[in-house]
Amino acid sequence: MPEGKRDIIAFPKYSNVWMHSKCRDEIIRLIRPEVVPEFIAAYESRVDYLSKNMGQEISHRTWFEVLKKSQGLRAIRFLKCHNLRILYVIENGKAYLLLAFEERKGHRNTEYSSYIEPALNRLSGRDKYDES
Repeated sequence: MPEGKRDIIAFPKYSNVWMHSKCRDEIIRLIRPEVVPEFIAAYESRVDYLSKNMGQEISHRTWFEVLKKSQGLRAIRFLKCHNLRILYVIENGKAYLLLAFEERKGHRNTEYSSYIEPALNRLSGRDKYDES
């Protein structure tokens, strides 16, 4: 994924963690005002851990998970913040945060499969013309 793309923003503190602009918009939409401070603290901790432990971050099972049958996608988990998930992938020494959603009442009630294809489209750039 080229660093110059307009739909990707870098974290100033972490040159190896990038976020798709649509993911940022999803997070803003999903986080309710009453949990913003808690989310920000959790988010900063997880991104810091991801940046420093890239590729090995999955050993922190409370915060990270590997998605099965998802072409390398992983998820950052925010259990206390409305069960938010951020799907990401690691490529070329960087983590790309692609898509955020709220998992409802556990894996059995949330179809991860409906989020996998859009996340992979963002990674490949196939959705760059999608304005929705």
